[in-house]
Amino acid sequence: MAAPTEPEAPPRPARARLGRALRAIRAGLGISLAEVALRTGVSVSTLSKVENGQMSLTYDKLVQLSEGLEVDISAFFDARPPAAGAGNSQVTARRSITRPGEEMLVETPNYDYRYLCTDLSQKAMVPILITIRARSLVRFSQLSRHSGEEFIYVLRGPIEVHTEHYAPARLDEGDAIYIDSTMAHASLAIGETDALVINVCYSPSAGHLQNLVDLARASAQSAGGEADAASEEGRASATKLPKP
Repeated sequence: MAAPTEPEAPPRPARARLGRALRAIRAGLGISLAEVALRTGVSVSTLSKVENGQMSLTYDKLVQLSEGLEVDISAFFDARPPAAGAGNSQVTARRSITRPGEEMLVETPNYDYRYLCTDLSQKAMVPILITIRARSLVRFSQLSRHSGEEFIYVLRGPIEVHTEHYAPARLDEGDAIYIDSTMAHASLAIGETDALVINVCYSPSAGHLQNLVDLARASAQSAGGEADAASEEGRASATKLPKP
């Protein structure tokens, strides 16, 4: 008698969310998996596994999808639509405090992200304490871009901010910059030590915090290589986000 087989593991939440997002985008465009493959260069077998929650994608592959389907890359991470009645003037009385050591850490080869006040996941502003180690754009397979706008204040510098439509801007300690996050951007440390900034990202879309965390983790996975996304260089924190 054949040995019993173990039941297949259920899809991981992040993979399931990516699969649902891809399926919804494809349905909205009214195209088949074959058409998606033709537009993006990602194989039908890979796309099928993604839609069924059987695999994730590296940042480079996500960029291929977003460019080929002409959608913002954050569309692949949108968690839930805003609740009915959101945006009215009703007082929510929400409050969040983060003590030292309570941040949610996501490590990538170029940055260490410490997300603050993560017990409020469905919020328009996402405050992040970022340690910048990158000193060359060569370190980036793709510059970052996502929905919304962001504010950067330099706590320890200097840094150099590169953006898609402007010449690089040098910022010293105490300097600040406000940018459109949908244009490609990256920050480099140009001093003798790693730089430290407070970054506040804003977007009215639901699940903005989760979008940013997933993008950081995808970047770490891409840097580590598709074959070994859990390598030391490309490791990312496995800390789970709380419920809103």
